[in-house]
Amino acid sequence: MNSLIRNVKLRLVHLGVFPRSALARFTVWVAGLWCISGILVLVLPAGKGSGFFSGWAGLFEFVFIICAAWLIFRWMRKRLLWRLRNRLIVTYVFIGVIPVVLILTMFGIAGYLLGNQLTTMLVNKDLQAEVRELDTLNSTVSLEIAGHIASRQKAPLHLASLSPNGEIKAFPQAAVAAWVDGKRLELAGVPAPPPDQQDNGKDYAGMIAYSQSFLLRSFKTSRVAGEMLQVAIVVPVQPELLASAVPDLGEVTFYSLKPVPGKDGGSVSVSFGGDNNKDQNFKPSPAVTAGAKPPPEYSFDPPLRFGSALSATNWSDGKKSTALVQVNTRASVLFHRLFTDLGEVGSAYLVALGVVAAAFALIELVALIVGVSLTRTITGSIAQLYRATQRINRGDLKHRINVRSHDQLASLETSFNSMTQSLERLLEEQKEKERLQNELAIAQEVQAQLFPRDPKPLKTLELHGVCKPARTVSGDYYDFIASGEERLGIAVGDISGKGISAALLMATIHSAVRVFELGNLPEPAELVAAGAAAVASGANINAPRWSIAAETLQSPAEVLSLLNRHLYNSTPPEKYATLFLAMYDGNSRTLTYSNGGHLPPFVIHDSGEVRKLDQGGLVIGLFPEIVLDQEEVQLYPGDIFLAFSDGVTEPENEFGEFGEERLLQLVRSNRNSSLARISEIVMTAVQDWIGENEQPDDVTLVLARVQ
Repeated sequence: MNSLIRNVKLRLVHLGVFPRSALARFTVWVAGLWCISGILVLVLPAGKGSGFFSGWAGLFEFVFIICAAWLIFRWMRKRLLWRLRNRLIVTYVFIGVIPVVLILTMFGIAGYLLGNQLTTMLVNKDLQAEVRELDTLNSTVSLEIAGHIASRQKAPLHLASLSPNGEIKAFPQAAVAAWVDGKRLELAGVPAPPPDQQDNGKDYAGMIAYSQSFLLRSFKTSRVAGEMLQVAIVVPVQPELLASAVPDLGEVTFYSLKPVPGKDGGSVSVSFGGDNNKDQNFKPSPAVTAGAKPPPEYSFDPPLRFGSALSATNWSDGKKSTALVQVNTRASVLFHRLFTDLGEVGSAYLVALGVVAAAFALIELVALIVGVSLTRTITGSIAQLYRATQRINRGDLKHRINVRSHDQLASLETSFNSMTQSLERLLEEQKEKERLQNELAIAQEVQAQLFPRDPKPLKTLELHGVCKPARTVSGDYYDFIASGEERLGIAVGDISGKGISAALLMATIHSAVRVFELGNLPEPAELVAAGAAAVASGANINAPRWSIAAETLQSPAEVLSLLNRHLYNSTPPEKYATLFLAMYDGNSRTLTYSNGGHLPPFVIHDSGEVRKLDQGGLVIGLFPEIVLDQEEVQLYPGDIFLAFSDGVTEPENEFGEFGEERLLQLVRSNRNSSLARISEIVMTAVQDWIGENEQPDDVTLVLARVQ
């Protein structure tokens, strides 16, 4: 079971639909509760808990929809907006497309409303023109009837203003009625209105809503010879009248409002306030239609349908009513009706409007092309940078971006190429540095072998030496050279410069000192003769060879002179060294020394008196020949020999140099400690004096105590 669940989970993770976030897990739980509640509503009978679970199911459904919508939004934002191109497209849509669409929509709505008002105005204008013409005709008929009444003729009146057959030329379906002091006047050969339209008490004029139809009515009242004359002309709004009234607007349909008890057949009902029709529904019903849909005048000439309401008078109660009108027309028809009255100026306006629209469309097209081009440039550069970073991440440091433009992104690509090149060079330098570090480590190990690690002490002399390089290898030098049972050479030096060059010169001096110090060994024949003499005298024939050679060792001053000549001839002019060289004789406890420009060592007697060993001369290796003095010093048990390099006394801080006095004080105050302990105390004091700063020079300290 656990393996099945694990496999299902892995499968969902692979498909990317496993809920990882807290909101996703909450949504899954809500969906489960919604399903359970829905199942319980279907299973339980009505009235036995189904209502309770139905309410919970509705709540869970609402919460699930909200959470799922938010998760879908987050998924779309994460997946679709990850690429910069999609983000730029969305940005352009919100910045450029949506405002243009809103503006065009606003113009479309405004244009539709303007067209709707224009068609309503045109229909109303044409109908009002018919009403005014009808009023003019009524005035003519009223004058003619008034003349007949004034003549006191008894014969029926034949209206001369009408056609011979009694019809009105402009209104063939018109009907005329006249009243004198409320009595109907007989008009010969003239159609009379229906009885239900002959109420002379209703002085309605204009558009009349009558029995699901519409009438045009003109009503005039005048005084003739003390009598009141009333004339009414009624014209039903028929297709012929509507077609002649609105000849070039398209298909025009008038709708009357038919009272209905409720919504019928899915038709839209409207309600109008008032005392008689309050809370009553009306259904629009076509009353009269005239005209036809105009054909398109050009390729883009869409059909338009407008609807509006015209004011009318209700025949039954005289109150204001509504006549709904619908016009099916085209944009070209409206343009002609709108600009025809303006003549050439209207045509110019129309052309200017077309030019502005074309310019606007051209600008939008250019903006779209520029936006797409810029988007492709930006996203292309970003894609190249992304692919380049992926290749660099895989270790392909030789990959370079092909720069094709001259903008800021191109500068960024150039900087990326430069960075990659620098990174490649840095890694090569790092490899070279590691190689050099390895070689320096080997050099350090080799140099460590040159320093005397475990010097063989003499019976009368205790030795200790330490060197702490400022870098990996040191330019300081010290050595203990055994020349017999109780003879020992002590060398302390400092090479000019630091690092590898100083270390190499130090190795040269180390070898040269040992060669020149021991290089005056006798020839093999002399060694044989000396050995025979030793046997004859009963000496130990197993004694070391250097015990015989010791008789011919050179003095320190002579060795320094030889070293000076050797270094001068084998090194560059700027290379030199300081070197203190001494030979200790344990039998007599004497120290013979010469100093080639090195800091003078000290001998600290057991009494505390200090003696500086300053006899010698110039540094070695700088001049072809130098003159060096040599001195022999008598030592006593308890005396401490102290030699050091300038790395001990010259480090500075805010209090000044470490100095020789501080060094001597440390050695004197700890003279009873072991030499290793004294060396540790001095080295710690020097490091504390330096502090957190970098060690400026190699630190070398040599101690010897006479036993």
